Amino acid sequence: MVKKILITGVSGLVGGILIEHLLKNPNYDIYGIDKHIGLSILYQIENIQTSKEQQPILPSKEKFYICDITDRDKLLHIIVDNQINIIIHLAAVLEMETVDKINRVNCDAKNIKPLQSLKKITINDSPIPNRKDPLREAYSISKIYGEALARQYSLAPTNKVKFVSARLGTINTIDDMEYYSFNWAIKSIYCSYRDLCQFIDRVLENQSRLKNFQIYFVLSNNDYCWVDMDNGREDLNYMPQDGARWN
Repeated sequence: MVKKILITGVSGLVGGILIEHLLKNPNYDIYGIDKHIGLSILYQIENIQTSKEQQPILPSKEKFYICDITDRDKLLHIIVDNQINIIIHLAAVLEMETVDKINRVNCDAKNIKPLQSLKKITINDSPIPNRKDPLREAYSISKIYGEALARQYSLAPTNKVKFVSARLGTINTIDDMEYYSFNWAIKSIYCSYRDLCQFIDRVLENQSRLKNFQIYFVLSNNDYCWVDMDNGREDLNYMPQDGARWN
């Protein structure tokens, strides 16, 4: 059976990586939504040169919708009309935005309860906290709130939705572990495009084994990686193929 997958924030960096990967699989019917069709703001933040003609990789025109995810009616119509089975939720406001805007998009949008049964993968690309520096930014706190909300939904007796929260490592516009060769803190949580796509494949291939709610760290096999990825290996057989080295 072909799985119908909706990716929110599809024109962003991670959205583009997943679209390019998943469109190659005939078992997936890919849909996407975003409020714009421009390249990810990360290209500007990282000072990556792009041409004016360069555009993100998107689904076909009939399967791409310009939609603000806080527009609940329109979003629900897209889900129901296309009989979406799985949502990969990537839409978010970055940490340089105002607290009000972060709350509206990152928190309020997660209050939308789909009218039909679906399996949902929530990709929360939040910064991984330092053990000595607890989460303080509104952006990071909004992501943790989203996870808590998903956990509460998953506990409801009538719940038929499965939530997977993937805490992604460092994913950059340049897929090269040597790009930050002198930044050891970032290298320890590096995640390659190939490992990101492998994780998504493992989740999609193991739908029947998923718990109602689970959090996974998604990183490459880096030297001195300090987060626990054991449950990803045990539950999904996620085995990172790349890794940043300290030599």
